[in-house]
Amino acid sequence: MGMGHTVVSAQGLRRWVLVAAVVAVLAAIPIVINVWPARATGVDPGALRARIAASGRQPYHGYAQSSGLLGLPALPNLTQVTALLSGTTEMRAWYAAKDSWRVDVLGPGTENDVYQTPGAQYIWDYGDNRLTRIVGDQPVRLPRAADLTPPELVRRVLSISAGDRVEPLASRRVAGVTAAGLRLIPAGPDTTVAHVDVWADPATGLPVQAELTAKGGIRPVFITRFLEIHLDAPDPAVLTPLAPRDGIGFVDTEAPDILSAINRRRPVELPSSVAGQPRRNAVPGLTAADAYGKGLSSFVLVALPGRFGAAAYQQIATFGTKLTVPSGADAALIATGLVSVLITRAPGRTYLVAGMVRPALLRRVAADLTEGTP
Repeated sequence: MGMGHTVVSAQGLRRWVLVAAVVAVLAAIPIVINVWPARATGVDPGALRARIAASGRQPYHGYAQSSGLLGLPALPNLTQVTALLSGTTEMRAWYAAKDSWRVDVLGPGTENDVYQTPGAQYIWDYGDNRLTRIVGDQPVRLPRAADLTPPELVRRVLSISAGDRVEPLASRRVAGVTAAGLRLIPAGPDTTVAHVDVWADPATGLPVQAELTAKGGIRPVFITRFLEIHLDAPDPAVLTPLAPRDGIGFVDTEAPDILSAINRRRPVELPSSVAGQPRRNAVPGLTAADAYGKGLSSFVLVALPGRFGAAAYQQIATFGTKLTVPSGADAALIATGLVSVLITRAPGRTYLVAGMVRPALLRRVAADLTEGTP
């Protein structure tokens, strides 16, 4: 039996049968589990924040869903990233430790799995019938679906928001867990984020739901939550990558990433500061991309090579707004309410900028990046 058949027909069939059964039950009886009032847990938001930060030691397995309403256009070589922020992603996750986990992204008739092991990362693409082993560190990479599970997203957001205020939220029942809540309120004036609402298991600190609301908005524009969660260790067999077999494509590679490839093709030095925001030098040796600013007011700046830069500018200029910049330069901006994307080009340099920051900040960034254009 082929590997693809084993993954989807055996494990996948059980998943979809379970999902179908759940849907049938919910259609037949009143949905009461999420209507039951959740009793207050009495967890101080500061203490809950600390437990969330330490929750990387907590194993779990479950079914999660993320939904974004950002409406970002498909950018060259970034289609999968924009789709994550502008649609619904269904994920099955198993987590034993930081270096031992698996996340499957499920779609109609397809499945893409990521296995993290202590020695390497494996990616199984059912549609292409291909298994890829990635050896080596990935200090810089593009966002992926595994980053959008509630534990990963919440821990990342809280890690860059150390100085931001947290307030208590009413408890909420999420996937059968009576979860304690907190609201993160960014202190930086340049972020588009009004607040991030988080619910986590009060005992372990494991996040089970998060909602990002933009300034001026009433409803969240991005939600990630568990629909099913078990707070125990997954079966080790589930975390073992599939072995290569005859008839299955196998690729052995070293940490491929579009940003690293850009760095090799165009090793330009980025400015030390932009619009008054200092460069963070987050990854030593990476000259083509870096982060600027602090907390949720941070943005990423990437220097793009010629053809890729031209295609990216065309897409953003088509769907966004062209900005007024010095003669000989061009700039275009897309603002979604939460994520803002800017591209500037001048002779010999093209920059892509993105972050959960106000368009006004990126207009200042555009002015700095195109200053001195002949």
